[in-house]
Amino acid sequence: MKELFQKKSAVDLTELAIGIVVLGIVVSVGATILINVRDTNTANGTAYNLADDAATGLAEYGNWFKIIVIVGVAAVVLALIFMAFGRRQAGGGMTY
Repeated sequence: MKELFQKKSAVDLTELAIGIVVLGIVVSVGATILINVRDTNTANGTAYNLADDAATGLAEYGNWFKIIVIVGVAAVVLALIFMAFGRRQAGGGMTY
């Protein structure tokens, strides 16, 4: 009797895509809330300064978002390369 094997995909990009989308939504909602908190408080008050600093920090995160996406895609590409060339056991390859 033949055994049925379920074909597995090389790399599942679902988690990476969902993570990036969730991260973008959380940052967008957080920035909106911080701007509303900042605008409802008096200037140079404690709550105003904290909300302003946090909003500035989230804006700085936006500069890093492209780099985070590039690193995620590079990790997927490296995983594909290792999956393609890393499983040669019968050909006398080196093992570590």
